Amino acid sequence: MKIFKYPQFHLYLLTLNFLNRKYELIPKNCDERCINATIINRAYYSAYLLCVLWLEDVKRFKPLKSWDFGENEKPISEYKQVRNALYNYNKKKIGSNLTKLFNLRRKADYNPFSEITPKEVNDAIDYMKNIFNDLKFE
Repeated sequence: MKIFKYPQFHLYLLTLNFLNRKYELIPKNCDERCINATIINRAYYSAYLLCVLWLEDVKRFKPLKSWDFGENEKPISEYKQVRNALYNYNKKKIGSNLTKLFNLRRKADYNPFSEITPKEVNDAIDYMKNIFNDLKFE
């Protein structure tokens, strides 16, 4: 599979571009947290969407929508279903990296007054790169 033809790969490249140009991209009246949160968010979604593509293409797995659950079933978010599926298909390292990225993204997106350290940004990029390197479409 030629991954470069998929939008997930272009989002991956865009995220790396954000990282490389982050000081140019910080808006006036904003601190570094603005771009750091965006980088973490984009790193998560590019990796998440690649995992969804892999699960659909290789394993024929597609997460259920909330309305697909039975009346007496507690819905599980699509994000959680994807992470669980990775673990179930013995992609534990990828599942772990996606979980770590998910937690960083939640902090970046939902705790706007929390500091985002350079280490957290670098960790997010590393997790994303590892997922892109480790998932094989065969």
